Amino acid sequence: MAFELKMPKLGESVTEGTIGKWLKQPGDKVNKYDLLVEVQTDKVNTEIPSPVAGTLKEVKVEEGQTVPIGTLLAVFETADGEAAASAPQPAPDQPATQPQQSAAPQPQPGAAQPPKPSQPGGSQAPTGPGAPAGRGPSAVEPPRQPQARSAQRAAPPPPQSASPASQSSAAATATAERPDLSDVRATPAVRKLAGENGIDISQIEGTGLAGRVSRKDVEDFIAQRQSSQQQAAARVVPAQPQAPSQTAPARQAPVPSLAGDELVPLSQMRRAIANNMVQAWSAPHAHAVMEVDMTELMRYRDRVKHEFQEREGFDLSPAAFIAKAVVEALRTVPSVNSSWTDQGLIRHRELNLGYAVALGEDGLIVPVIKDADGKSLAGLMRSIRDVVDRAKARRLTLDDLSGGTFTLNNTGPLGTTVSSPIVPPGQAAILSSESIRKRLVVTDDDAIAIRQMMNIVIGFDHRVVDGSTAARFLAAVRDWLQTVGTSVPVY
Repeated sequence: MAFELKMPKLGESVTEGTIGKWLKQPGDKVNKYDLLVEVQTDKVNTEIPSPVAGTLKEVKVEEGQTVPIGTLLAVFETADGEAAASAPQPAPDQPATQPQQSAAPQPQPGAAQPPKPSQPGGSQAPTGPGAPAGRGPSAVEPPRQPQARSAQRAAPPPPQSASPASQSSAAATATAERPDLSDVRATPAVRKLAGENGIDISQIEGTGLAGRVSRKDVEDFIAQRQSSQQQAAARVVPAQPQAPSQTAPARQAPVPSLAGDELVPLSQMRRAIANNMVQAWSAPHAHAVMEVDMTELMRYRDRVKHEFQEREGFDLSPAAFIAKAVVEALRTVPSVNSSWTDQGLIRHRELNLGYAVALGEDGLIVPVIKDADGKSLAGLMRSIRDVVDRAKARRLTLDDLSGGTFTLNNTGPLGTTVSSPIVPPGQAAILSSESIRKRLVVTDDDAIAIRQMMNIVIGFDHRVVDGSTAARFLAAVRDWLQTVGTSVPVY
């Protein structure tokens, strides 16, 4: 039996992948879970295992080609049972269609009119595997509730009148698609988001692996519901005409054509960076800058870095102190660790620190240090070292790039003194730590001294964070670096 392997969805924001290398060739015997093909995305490179055992019959996409999610990659020749077990959820539709086929040629006497209270019509409920226990009445009664549920999911035109028999079949189909809320694959945080917005999560079609419902699926469902409500309101209240300047599409600026010009094709990472930056600028940005006197902290670092080097095998960077200061400041000003939604602000309990890593001309990537608030200074330094090394070696996983709630952009090694960081989509703020430089400073006692100074810059989404809140956050970072950071235990 033939089995078709398609490009899987490798992340919430990943829409396409490039075939890097086929690890098996046509005619090769393949065991289940054998690594089959290397796929490159704009975020990570990953190896896809074979979901079945059999023989690789044909490769549909050659190495180097970029194809969207869902594209047919290869065809396998497998045993019937193996292919059937690995087929992507064929069961829900089959049990639901069997009652429809049997009900059409042999209508029951009660199918011509709605059942009366004294005649519940329970004998007409489907008894196949597609009808779960406890859901029988919803497949037999006049299916008003399934119709409303279907309207919420797809927002179709107003329902047409239909015979109770066809309505009963449609109800059975809808019931078979989502037999039980417990069958929906979703994390507790996603379920909470759906519950807070009054959404039955079983209404949402998951786009993750094995049908998992992601946060983006819930947010897209909310946006679709709001769009449907706005369209309904627009049918009642005529929209006011807009000026042509407001409706005219943006035009790309003309590019001069000069002798010797070379067109450099966009890499997946460069295209992803462009898309993310365009999305990020949909939020109203603002920035604030504050000076930090790093003199005492750098002296303390000089005293402890040699022991750390001998124990860990690598240097204790000022980035670890800055990351620790950010974590402590987020505890002091928790509103900065939030996200904007049209329904309200989401205050994150977890503190997952994104750490921007420059990859030279290839671009920029932001792996995430999970549970950063639970790490010591040494633990943060280990995590920073780990994500930087794996980012440069292209060994990050999708999990390394998800779940960030705040981002630190350490531009100091690049020599910058002031920058304007862009807030990543889905977050409320980002902090940029600039280069540490010796400067002449007038101290509090009116003396002139040489101090090691650093600027810290916060970029924030002004819908979530106000200027005063941003200033309090910067002050918390500064105060920790100038006081606690000068004696904080390394371990």
